[in-house]
Amino acid sequence: MSAERFKYYPPKFSNNVIYIAMLGLFLWFLATKGDAAWQWFMQRMSIETFVVGVGFTFYLVVFWVVGIPYLLLDKYRKPAWLYKYKIQDIPDERRKKASTNSLTKSILRVLFNQFFGTLPFLIGLVWVMKKMGYDPNIAIPVWWVALLQLAGMMLIEDVLFYTNHYFMHQKYLFKKFHKIHHEYRESIAIATHHVHYVEHIAGNLIPVFTGVLILQPHPFVVLFWILIVVMNALHTHSGYAFPWMSYSVHHDWHHYHVNGSFSAIGLMDAIFGTDKAFNKMKKGFRAQGSEVSSKTTDIAN
Repeated sequence: MSAERFKYYPPKFSNNVIYIAMLGLFLWFLATKGDAAWQWFMQRMSIETFVVGVGFTFYLVVFWVVGIPYLLLDKYRKPAWLYKYKIQDIPDERRKKASTNSLTKSILRVLFNQFFGTLPFLIGLVWVMKKMGYDPNIAIPVWWVALLQLAGMMLIEDVLFYTNHYFMHQKYLFKKFHKIHHEYRESIAIATHHVHYVEHIAGNLIPVFTGVLILQPHPFVVLFWILIVVMNALHTHSGYAFPWMSYSVHHDWHHYHVNGSFSAIGLMDAIFGTDKAFNKMKKGFRAQGSEVSSKTTDIAN
């Protein structure tokens, strides 16, 4: 394959079916096992230990257990029935240049951000929540309250992620911080945390946990929120358009085009019209077929 191509996959009705199933199981767990499970934890540890110890371990396990299979799929291109959902096809010679050395550096950067960014951030989060009067004995919420809290955190994250991401694409901030993240034009899953340390705090952690501070949900709801956010971030950066997962083509287009489509879920892009390039590409798909190529606009050049 000599030419680089971007494949457009339209949204499908089956998108998010995995998350919907997980949500159903989580709400069932809250209703049937939630109280007993929370009492079990609180009899054995403090709220600080739960948030920092259990929370960080849970986040770390989810990130790598979900992320590593994506990396293996990239490397071996098997199973073929999964690899066929690859969004970008790039020349083998360029793929080799970005192989082992780059991946090792990315893994080390990700681990640094996790242990020296996420972990101390969680410690600070516990301190702030205690100062705000958070009650660790908060009751297990009914299903509709948990749903509203999750929806609220998702909206808050989208607003803050979009704002940070938009400004990170301004020339000075791009060259100073965000250019690191865009070293991956063909994104890989763990690139979600392949970012400058400052961006990891401002662009990854603050948008995710601001809703936690504002809404103060039960810790089990926070854990589920972390599960969904981490899985979604890994998938939208993976370079694959699995029809049973969240829609990822718009963010892969962002890495390919290096501008526009700044939103996490697309809402803020639709409001502010920063998805014009993506929508133009979609029109090209309808006219030409599923393989669409485009000149990129790289602010770093």
